[in-house]
Amino acid sequence: MQKDDLVEFINSLLENLPNFPTIRVFAANQVEGERIKALKEKLTFMKNLICFVTLRGVEGGQLGPLLTHTGVLAINAADFSFRYRISYNNNIQMLKEPKHMVVVPVESCVQALIASNLSKESYSESDEHIFIYLVDVLLCTLWEIVKSGTCFLISVKDQLQMLYEGLSFLRTNLKEKPKKFDEKLRHLIGLVVCDAGLVICFLSQKAKRDGLIKEMDIEYVDFLERIKLIKATVAEKRLETSSFFPRTNQLGFIDFLLENMVDLTSPEGGSNALVNHPVRPIHEELVSLRTFLGKIVELRNEDKVLQDLWNSVVEVAYRVEFLIDSLMVGDILDSSSMSFHSILEEIKIIKFKALNICNSNRLDGEVKEATKRMDHKPSQKNKPKINEVVVGFEDEANLIINRLTRGSRQVQIIPIVGMPGLGKTTIAHKIYHDPMVMSHFHLRAWCSISQVYHKKNLFLEILTCILPNIFFNKTEEELAEEIYKCLKRNRYLIVLDDIWDIEAWNELQASFPNDANGSRVIMTSRLHDVAPQDKLDKEPHCLRQLTHDESWDLLKEKLFPGKDLPPKLCELRTQIVEMCQGLPLTIVILAGILAHTDQYGWKEVVQRLSSSAISSSEQCKAALELSYTNLPENLRPCFLYFGAYPQDHEHITDRLTWLWVAEGFVQKTQFKSSEDVAYDYLMDLIGRSLVMVPKQRSIGGVKTCRIHDLLHDFCVRKAQEENFLQLVRGYDELSTCYVPPNLHRLCINCEPEHFWKLRLYSPTIRSLLVFACAEVHPRTWSFDLSFISCIFKLVKVLDLSQINLGYAFPREIEMLVLLRYLAVLGNMRNIPSSIASLSNLETFMVETLESPVLLPDTIWSLRKLRHLQIMNKFFRSGFRLPTGNLDNSSQLCNLDSFSIAILSSWGNMDKILGKFPNIRKLKLKISEYKASPWDKSNKVLVLHFLHRLESLNLNLDPLRDVQYQIEFCFSSTIKKLTLSGFRLPWCKISAIANLPNLEVLKLLHQAFEGQEWNMEVEEFPKVRFLKLASLDIAKWTASECENCFPHLGKLVLERCYFLKEVPSSLGNISTLETIEVSGCPNSASSVMQLQEEGLKYLFHPQN
Repeated sequence: MQKDDLVEFINSLLENLPNFPTIRVFAANQVEGERIKALKEKLTFMKNLICFVTLRGVEGGQLGPLLTHTGVLAINAADFSFRYRISYNNNIQMLKEPKHMVVVPVESCVQALIASNLSKESYSESDEHIFIYLVDVLLCTLWEIVKSGTCFLISVKDQLQMLYEGLSFLRTNLKEKPKKFDEKLRHLIGLVVCDAGLVICFLSQKAKRDGLIKEMDIEYVDFLERIKLIKATVAEKRLETSSFFPRTNQLGFIDFLLENMVDLTSPEGGSNALVNHPVRPIHEELVSLRTFLGKIVELRNEDKVLQDLWNSVVEVAYRVEFLIDSLMVGDILDSSSMSFHSILEEIKIIKFKALNICNSNRLDGEVKEATKRMDHKPSQKNKPKINEVVVGFEDEANLIINRLTRGSRQVQIIPIVGMPGLGKTTIAHKIYHDPMVMSHFHLRAWCSISQVYHKKNLFLEILTCILPNIFFNKTEEELAEEIYKCLKRNRYLIVLDDIWDIEAWNELQASFPNDANGSRVIMTSRLHDVAPQDKLDKEPHCLRQLTHDESWDLLKEKLFPGKDLPPKLCELRTQIVEMCQGLPLTIVILAGILAHTDQYGWKEVVQRLSSSAISSSEQCKAALELSYTNLPENLRPCFLYFGAYPQDHEHITDRLTWLWVAEGFVQKTQFKSSEDVAYDYLMDLIGRSLVMVPKQRSIGGVKTCRIHDLLHDFCVRKAQEENFLQLVRGYDELSTCYVPPNLHRLCINCEPEHFWKLRLYSPTIRSLLVFACAEVHPRTWSFDLSFISCIFKLVKVLDLSQINLGYAFPREIEMLVLLRYLAVLGNMRNIPSSIASLSNLETFMVETLESPVLLPDTIWSLRKLRHLQIMNKFFRSGFRLPTGNLDNSSQLCNLDSFSIAILSSWGNMDKILGKFPNIRKLKLKISEYKASPWDKSNKVLVLHFLHRLESLNLNLDPLRDVQYQIEFCFSSTIKKLTLSGFRLPWCKISAIANLPNLEVLKLLHQAFEGQEWNMEVEEFPKVRFLKLASLDIAKWTASECENCFPHLGKLVLERCYFLKEVPSSLGNISTLETIEVSGCPNSASSVMQLQEEGLKYLFHPQN
């Protein structure tokens, strides 16, 4: 059969091969569907390969074997198609296709590629689709070889990575179709495809024949040389620095490496994999070089010799890390790869150069001058203000509030529009929390939309503002109906923040009922046409820029709240207000820069920003660039890390700081834990006006944080420039993304199945964060991501908490022995004992549904574990702890936080909790599932031996209608206490009333029972926040105690339906600022009486 006839025959076959019938969904039919799919793929490949080699000039006898084998494949495929249709129409079982039909003729392919490689023919632009297809197939095949988990020598693995990177580069540029692809370049591309095809064919044959790819010499030198020529021709700027290691936090990385090397060479933590390698001498030499780098931090930017020396030290440190990590995961070193001994020699040469510089008099003078310059930058001494400072806009806020509370009774939309950085979200947040607004609307909800959104996630965000329930298992339609039911017959306010098109409103509007009761929707947007005209009572509210006076007042509030500005700054007033152009974001960023610059440098900062006449948004970007330049080196990676997440992502503070620690950005000090140092870093970024605080903790502190869109764009761009991390969003970016060599952090925001299909191969990745953005919530189905353990063996931070891993914990994860941070999502009921292989694990987080997760006995061997957490808000799941062999198992001395621990017996509670001697945060659920002799006996909950415990959340899940007699014996170190489910009489509260350090007290669902709580003695000396929720109390008095809660600042009453009276002595508390009441219909008169006494606090009634 001639070439053209064969191609036409295959095209006809592809058109007539049956599509997989959607109505036949049984397992057997799914197998048939997979057969058809595989058959189509083989035919398509062979057709394109024939076209490719023909375009390359292969013909006649050289083409014969390929045509013959392909013809046989096509005839068998036609026979299979015919038999399939008969079996389908007659509903009979399909016979298995002949074995020879499923085999691609590899030897014929190799012969054709060899002939093609000798040709000088090029291709035309109209044939590029064939090349793109073949490159995709080669990438898929190579990825499958690597994914198989075969053990490679490091030298072979390096070659495979270069091959994969070269093909990925070629695919990206073929799809972009640059105009510089002339005839010569197309010929070069043809040769590259031939080279890659031959190498991959050889690998595939070797793998099939031996079952294991052993040491072999891959002839791919021509491939690499030709790829280099293509890169040089295309000359993409992004590739010019792709070979560099990360350029952010280089000193911090070296410190982190040195600390780990000490651990690896210690008697306790030493690894057998490193016994025969000179790790200790390398460590000693690196310590010496680290001292030298500390002396030239400032000087290297002005001295090329010093900069080159700096780069040499950093590069060798990264190579040391790579070698150590490779050995730790079981990879094999060989003579053709870099070795510890060669690196030790290289370090000695670098050290010799450094000693020569240190011995010169020139360096001494320059170091002193650099130290003097650095001393002019004061550190952050004052605690930054967490509350958002709003200056000006009072008239704007009043206008919007009037539109909210007056006018038409129909549902109306009030868009707040303006340029980025103008303060749209800030003023919306101020209005959302305004007392008048809070009292006017029955229900309020806030929803952040952004450019990329998914309807189900928006529904969930709205519902969580209205109801404290979990709706993750509901469909979009069910969620929409739930919102409608909640809002029906209520006057509501919905804020849709950062909306980009009218489609978002179209997706949501059916859930917002119109009961003609004055409900409102606020939209914030950069665009004017995001709301339908029929829902507007007036034009969108265009937020103005700040006046010069308002700009100056905002700068004063950010820099010196309540104080006069220094004369040196007042001299610069005119320049500053003109330069900021009334943009609040520019002002707060400038304030952050000035706050950390000595006053003698203020003029220089302002002059640098005022040197060019640019738009206000560009001026903001310039200020941001300067702010980043002025950041201390230790804060830069923490700031850029915000770029790892999707835009508008709201970070839980604890989780973010744990990630910083795991990444090595933070090290503990003599007096502070690494978590406390990380929190200080966050507060420093807040003080520099780079990070915002949407939610605070009960008595202040940062509960969640986020950054502005403009700052997020900056972080994404800067992080990629410095090879610090790469964020890839959506399938379009995924399919064309180029992962540069030596990239350490990859962050992917996509649908789960797209991540699986991506076939990324980047073995240098140390951190992999995957965010699901599927329309269907990730809990709905599960994905097999076991390939991660083969492709990303060196990973240390792995966050898969938005991709469902199914009902079983992936055993392949035990291969990732370097993991320090692991977060997963799934329906698993237990964790396998193999988790013990993750000896470096510090943070382990599991998000699951309501079922508890059983931990294995081997959990006690994870001695580095610091945070163990089930991500569940309502005690519906948790970790069940093993109870066997407690006397002989180790303590988790480093465990800092544990949430949620489930104990099913009081008998061994002290032994289990004694395993966490240094814990600071504990969330504990006591649960019994069957009757036992102690059901109604007196029990003492003893926790006084936990001498570092600061935050304790206790929940008792008793048998139905059983009321236990329990005594508390808590540690005096507790600062925050939450109780629920104990059903204790109010007289028992004396056990916690005089805890000397208690600042936050939350008594929730059935914590105490009884209609009256009468405080009789001076109690709760340091409590600043008190919450009573879902209690049956009716009367709360303090008849003989006028000095209870002397430092109370905020009182929250929720769903105490029978509460009629609160202590009148609350009116004597000078520190009390806020009372929030929700779902307490009978307490209004008692609380209102306190309000009438003219106390200086806000009263927020909530219906």
